[in-house]
Amino acid sequence: MTKLIQASKVVFQGIPVEVWLLSLAQLINRSGTMVIFFLSVYLKDFIGLGLEDVGLIMACFGAGTLTGVFIGGKLVDRIGYYPVMLWSLILGSLLFFAVSFIRDAKILGLAMFCLSAIGEAFRPANMAAISFYSSPEIYTRAVTLNRLAINLGFSVGPAIGGLLAAYNYQYIFWADGITCLTAAVILLVFVRKKDAQQAQQDARPNENSVVLSPYRDKWFLLFLPLSAVYAISFFQFFSTMPIYFKEVEHFSEGEIGLLMGSNGLVVALFEMYLIYKYEKATSLYNFIFLGAALLMISYLALLFVGGFWWIFTLIVVISFSEMLAMPFMNTFMNNRALNGKRGEYSSLYIMSWSSAQILTPMIATFLMEHYGYRTLWITLALFALTTMIGIKWLERAMVRSAD
Repeated sequence: MTKLIQASKVVFQGIPVEVWLLSLAQLINRSGTMVIFFLSVYLKDFIGLGLEDVGLIMACFGAGTLTGVFIGGKLVDRIGYYPVMLWSLILGSLLFFAVSFIRDAKILGLAMFCLSAIGEAFRPANMAAISFYSSPEIYTRAVTLNRLAINLGFSVGPAIGGLLAAYNYQYIFWADGITCLTAAVILLVFVRKKDAQQAQQDARPNENSVVLSPYRDKWFLLFLPLSAVYAISFFQFFSTMPIYFKEVEHFSEGEIGLLMGSNGLVVALFEMYLIYKYEKATSLYNFIFLGAALLMISYLALLFVGGFWWIFTLIVVISFSEMLAMPFMNTFMNNRALNGKRGEYSSLYIMSWSSAQILTPMIATFLMEHYGYRTLWITLALFALTTMIGIKWLERAMVRSAD
């Protein structure tokens, strides 16, 4: 136990207090992200919509995400990350309460678009804030701490969401609204606007610096579709997968919540130490390659196994895929943004993931309805394989270009 405590101190050493406060806000906010995990089941069973309507509304949610992170990134470079984070949380809270009373499919699609657009503007602002407060040497660990907060929230949120859904699905939206407000209070009380403005000013390039636009960074632009393809494969487990759990595996809402929450718990327990221990062991490209490989293996395994404990095992494997791939994808983005527009780099990177949120439910529901789950698993395994091949090609192309 003493060795574990000492190791934990070393892992977290040197991370600025502001990053801890931003991560605390993330923890509280993401503890309420129950809607994401139960949205497909909510729309199908509670509202009574068909699979195609479910896919379209979830695509609207994804489209709002794409819009929100794009506008959010622009706003970060114009007005700073602090007001973007604060107003995203406040307005998002109000919308969560409002959406819980909507039943019409068309209005729901519009409302989900607005909700995700406002809520997801928080992400590039938060990512930029982490960059402003972190030196390049500790950036990966700072991002990992922030992800630790997110995954702790994700481990709590689905478990609570499953309990709330057993009584009334509306309670999930209300809980999300409350956590957004609480996170906003954390920012107002502990992360002072003056300090945030000073951090952003200190991090700006000087007048003699060449500021690189992400739209002219060819390696970054080639990296974005690879991250999107990985995200399409990864997001299936957290978007329409609950439908498979409920209709094929016959899991209860509580069991679904426990499975979804186990992902966040595994990542929260192991990611920080894993990154600290092995981040210098090999290149970030190899970590991304291995993460995509684990994802591919998980989908191929679904062709042969089923049942709660086998699914739980695959969730653990997918959690390690996430731990290996995502922090180093963030690091690649930050390395390219060191002399660029951090807000725009962050927003474009997140948009690659948001595009996956649009495409994943549409691809998944189409394949589920017309070709079945086995075809879906093979397709998503091929997406993961594409990331593996693409990331190794990108690494070699960048090395050849530098020679």
